[in-house]
Amino acid sequence: MNFKFLRITMISFIVTLLGTACTPKATPTPVDIMGTAVQLAAVMLTQTVEAYPPTPLPPTETPTPNFTDTPIATPTQAEPPKRPGTTEFTGCWTGPGPTYTLISNIEPKKYVNVIGIGSEPGWYVIRNPYFNNPCWIEIIHLKIDPNMDFSVFPVMTPGP
Repeated sequence: MNFKFLRITMISFIVTLLGTACTPKATPTPVDIMGTAVQLAAVMLTQTVEAYPPTPLPPTETPTPNFTDTPIATPTQAEPPKRPGTTEFTGCWTGPGPTYTLISNIEPKKYVNVIGIGSEPGWYVIRNPYFNNPCWIEIIHLKIDPNMDFSVFPVMTPGP
């Protein structure tokens, strides 16, 4: 009898477990995540604004402007010299002449910056307008402002 009772108890226990495992679970109520986040953000912004009162700026004194006479330009003041420009399509070399490597060709009417005077007569060293490195250009291909002072530029020799 004991064995029969135990067997019936075990079977009813297993049936109860299977019955509860197979029953549908209660559906949770949906949560509006975006609405909750917006509400939370609104609360946080309100609390932040209320937490820190604005600090008034200290009063400042506005100085009274002093008026001075505007200097009048005199006709003796010379305007700065214009940058040299190429007169025709020309090469820009690593040294004076075609025995050196050609870096680039420069188109006509291109403004250039002189950075030195070449040690070879008739050559200037300029900043290459395309690659921004030094290169040599023959003086006959440049239009130079007569007011330009070349004594401020160093004399440069070509590299090996």
